Amino acid sequence: MTSRSDSGTRHALATFYFLFFSLVGCILPFWGLYLQHRGFEAEEIGALLAGFSMIRIVAPNLWAHWASHLDSPLKMARLAGLMAPALFTLIWLADGFWQVLFVMLGYGFFWSAMLPQYEVLTMKVIENRVEDYSQIRLWGSVGFVITVLLLGTLFDFAPLDWLPVIMLVLMMAILSNTYKISVEAVPSSKSTSDKSFFSSMYSGPVIAFLLVNMLLQVSHGPLYTFYSIYLEEHDYSASLIGVLWALGVAAEVGLFWKIRWFLNRFSLRSWLLISLMLTTTRWLMIAWAPDSVAVLVLAQLFHAFSFAMLHAVCIRYVPVLFPNHLQGRGQALFSASGFGLGGALGAWLSGLLWEPLGGSLVFVFAALSSLTAFVVAWKGLNVKVEN
Repeated sequence: MTSRSDSGTRHALATFYFLFFSLVGCILPFWGLYLQHRGFEAEEIGALLAGFSMIRIVAPNLWAHWASHLDSPLKMARLAGLMAPALFTLIWLADGFWQVLFVMLGYGFFWSAMLPQYEVLTMKVIENRVEDYSQIRLWGSVGFVITVLLLGTLFDFAPLDWLPVIMLVLMMAILSNTYKISVEAVPSSKSTSDKSFFSSMYSGPVIAFLLVNMLLQVSHGPLYTFYSIYLEEHDYSASLIGVLWALGVAAEVGLFWKIRWFLNRFSLRSWLLISLMLTTTRWLMIAWAPDSVAVLVLAQLFHAFSFAMLHAVCIRYVPVLFPNHLQGRGQALFSASGFGLGGALGAWLSGLLWEPLGGSLVFVFAALSSLTAFVVAWKGLNVKVEN
């Protein structure tokens, strides 16, 4: 039976995911459009978003290292929750590429440090059960869906200048919610953690795992950086763009909600491989049929696998590859290699190639990246993981 305090903690964690991914719902579909609204070119937008992703390589690992020396990682999350909005307010003073980049790197350093710590706390509360994790994490998807639908409708008649205001409000709500979390991760000693951690990093399955996640996020680069712009180029309205984004995440919610049904049919490794193939198919559909609403709808439904299933599977791989006291740093490394390095490379390459090659061909290259991830997972990631 779940205790009242445990139930309250789960509720607070679910609220964090709701707010955090509501903020992501502002950034992914609309931040590129906001930068375009401010007069930045495609290559500059790609570079800015690549820089934002690059900070996610450094920040989670630094914060995980610092947290291992302190008795309260949650206090660091609260500090991050305070500094992110404080630095973000400078966006109204920033003028030009370098100043906007400085603001994005500044608030991104603190903002990106929060999620890996919360993932560890959540897995601690639910004792590494994938199904229980999904029931909490799905509220992040709900927050994303609501946000993109509301903003898609709003920006049909309101200027994009409202976007930073909405983002700041969400950041302050995240900070407030950190004080409703009571669970703490157990820190480890530096000597034991460093030796064991670096030993784990050099194993074949860990290298394959990190490479798969990097390639997967590289393949998402065109989606996260230019999908809204791509649809706008094909004469889709802001509201329809919001609906397509929301549809993908609605499929994600459905999979998180019914993940046990899927896990009862195939192993986690099988779902990893199946989902990578569906991801490859998704990018090819977007590349080859951008004018077909039906094809784009189906491609967005594949988001259930290209994100939700792959994320749930990989989250379960982390405590297996990085057990016990290494889990926090392993989670940070997972985030840094995928959402950090992979996201940065994906955004930068997308921006570099978008204008000379065109959006369709860039999505074909995204498909090649996810197909390569499939091969790496098939050959190198043979670790047995319980459902």
